Amino acid sequence: MFIKFNREIIDNKDLEVYLKGTGLKLPEYRCAVIALILDSEGRILLQRRGPKSRDEVGKLEDIGGAVESTDITFRDAMKREIIEEAGEDINFTIDELIGASLITKFDSRTDSDVNWFFLLYKCTYIDGELKINEPGKSLGYEFYKQDELPISEVADTTLKFWEFYTIEKDV
Repeated sequence: MFIKFNREIIDNKDLEVYLKGTGLKLPEYRCAVIALILDSEGRILLQRRGPKSRDEVGKLEDIGGAVESTDITFRDAMKREIIEEAGEDINFTIDELIGASLITKFDSRTDSDVNWFFLLYKCTYIDGELKINEPGKSLGYEFYKQDELPISEVADTTLKFWEFYTIEKDV
């Protein structure tokens, strides 16, 4: 299920109000932010998941992660996640909230399923050095043009987000 918002969603309280207004009944979930990062040539930036990842080791995935209690807004969480994972030396913009999806994923570290409510942001990579700040979780960064994306190597959720984005935007 992918939810396309008709306005920017600011934080957890705003999300609760928005979802209540839709009448959707969602199971208990954790909130996360995901960055669909494109460069000036329209290439998508993905990272290769390392051996300490909770799932889909070796697959290509977007940058992102759980919203923390210290994050004031979802955009703050997105900025924190990009810097945590790729370093402070990159220049980027957080352009727009594209939508969200509720996805259940198995967490091998806890040996249980987790319901994730992923908020997908379109971001732009401007320039700067990408660093591996979480070496056990990330093996490095790769850029791909849409027609060169190695589908069999892309994490399931990343593929779903990319497909939704390309259909919506006619990339």
